[in-house]
Amino acid sequence: MKRSTAGPGSIAATWERARSGDLRGGVEAAHRALAELGANASTASRVELHLVAAFCLMRQGHHSEALRELDAAGHAAAAPQAGSGAMRRVETWRAELAYFQGRYSAANEIIDRVLEPLEQTGDWLYAAFALRIRIAILLARADYEAVAAQSARALRAADASADDYVMVQILNILGAVHFDRATSKLPEPHARSHLSSLDPGDAVLMEDEAREALRLFERARGVASRAGYEFAAWYVAGNIERLEILLGRAERAVRAIRKRLEVLQARGATYDEIVTRSNLAWGLRTLGRHREALHELDVALNLARETGTFNVMLEFLHYDRSVVLYALGDAAAARVSYRRYLRLIGESNRSAQTAPGVAGGLRKRPLEPFLLKRADRFIVEHIAEPLALERVAEHCGVSWRTLQKAFVEFRGLTPVAHVRNVRLDHAHRALDQGAASVGDVAARFGFRSPTTFALEYRKRFGMAPSRTKRALRS
Repeated sequence: MKRSTAGPGSIAATWERARSGDLRGGVEAAHRALAELGANASTASRVELHLVAAFCLMRQGHHSEALRELDAAGHAAAAPQAGSGAMRRVETWRAELAYFQGRYSAANEIIDRVLEPLEQTGDWLYAAFALRIRIAILLARADYEAVAAQSARALRAADASADDYVMVQILNILGAVHFDRATSKLPEPHARSHLSSLDPGDAVLMEDEAREALRLFERARGVASRAGYEFAAWYVAGNIERLEILLGRAERAVRAIRKRLEVLQARGATYDEIVTRSNLAWGLRTLGRHREALHELDVALNLARETGTFNVMLEFLHYDRSVVLYALGDAAAARVSYRRYLRLIGESNRSAQTAPGVAGGLRKRPLEPFLLKRADRFIVEHIAEPLALERVAEHCGVSWRTLQKAFVEFRGLTPVAHVRNVRLDHAHRALDQGAASVGDVAARFGFRSPTTFALEYRKRFGMAPSRTKRALRS
């Protein structure tokens, strides 16, 4: 991470090679430089070169090899002449590896130990790095308030470091927070959804947060481009592409993602490839190309398994796969993927219960199974018709018992009650507009009996439908 001035410049050059995205070349250069170090070489040089190798190996998904490099760096940093600062840097990288592996509690414990000493000793580059890891964990747990409490601190540390690469990292993660927080602007039952569970039409409610996310991403890309960090600019572009998908420009985003995927594969950036394939699958699904989307998700899942990537990305891959499988009509396989997603959420929440530095062991609420959103659309499209539970379930590709269980678990009411509430809410809006009679409104939204409509309307809104009409006229 650090642009070291130790040695004849080879360490700084090796770091720059790694930062530029040449991950395989970065490992080779670090190992070559380590082999060339003499017996009298400084401990700091050994530590830095092992950290370069660990950084590159993590980004490639080679976690066990990265751990070996961190152990070697730790051994060098334990030498009396190394000083405590070297060990804190090694520990910060251990926190990064723990984050990649989904061991959030372990990562937070390390950051608790090293953050204040890093700030107190003026090691601003690593202080910003530690804060970026913590913010990423808080984002994975959707703890937006805790992120807000850390964001100014992270920006100050990045600015004090005078390091463009670290500033890009901070701006990018803060943009991701605003992008994710934008989903919290959505009304229930789809609030706080994973982005790929949204449709382009949902973007209106997210506009302000999405605009702030775009501002941060574009600022990050600008810093990366000016500093010559082309690879960093490329992965920031991935977040901009997600915004384009959401705003209805999926065709253009898919073309750009495919080009970027080729570069990532050539450079061996496996973790970034997993994220990028997830974005590509979302864009393809938005365009109705579900078979292609399923292929991208399956490749990403295989890469995640091969590399031991068990953070929030794995959760989202299984959730997205359930959405695509529902669209392809394979409801049984979709339920399997969704259950795997729920199991991962459960493991994350159990970890969060004892996590230091996380407010009250914040629990993450699972996303609804996509069949509920599919049911919502069907109900609205057929709102004037009689709607038996079996008919809605058949459209969703599940049994009526499965549909009922999903509604009760995630909405707290039965499908029949949900259909009734949807009809009443639409009727209420129609009466507010004042264009039709109470009887016409009742019939338009599926109520065969005006008397039944009036009784149910009073229960839900505390007044008769005719009173809504009078209130509008007055």
